[in-house]
Amino acid sequence: MAMSEKNEIRKWVKEHRSGLNVSQEARWDDGICLRLLELEEINRAFCIYCYASMRHEAGTWKFMEHLFKQGKCVAVPKVSGKNMDFYVITGKSDLEEGTMGIMEPKADCLKINDTQAPMIVPGIAFDKNKNRLGYGGGYYDRFFEKEPDHKRIAIAYDFQIFDRIPADPHDKTVDMIITP
Repeated sequence: MAMSEKNEIRKWVKEHRSGLNVSQEARWDDGICLRLLELEEINRAFCIYCYASMRHEAGTWKFMEHLFKQGKCVAVPKVSGKNMDFYVITGKSDLEEGTMGIMEPKADCLKINDTQAPMIVPGIAFDKNKNRLGYGGGYYDRFFEKEPDHKRIAIAYDFQIFDRIPADPHDKTVDMIITP
């Protein structure tokens, strides 16, 4: 039951996201970016773990551009087997298409291991109890199992926030959810 419910939510959000118009999306991403830049956790940190947004996910590019300008270390995930590792990038040119068409760091990027870095977490849907519904691969849940100390900052558009989403015992919650 929960699995089909999860898939229904995934389908609904993906359809909703693909219907977004570009200027609306850009406005929302600006709002998210501004709110992230105000966070104490982000300002204090030297290194920030972030995902490279694509396919109408809540956008991270504007945010990462600001971090680059501030001279901060920005690291993005690369999938290896069932796990994710984080690599430092200095811009879009450091990325190439990897697993499932996701943009990943190129082979010559430096692998980093900062277990305290605040982390911008993607997701399909979130709820008021800070549960997260991802894409179903379990990569982030496994990562947080291994490295529990990251401050988990989810970003999402308002329509991705539900009263309740189904959560399994192995699903990891986020610490905060930032919307436009």
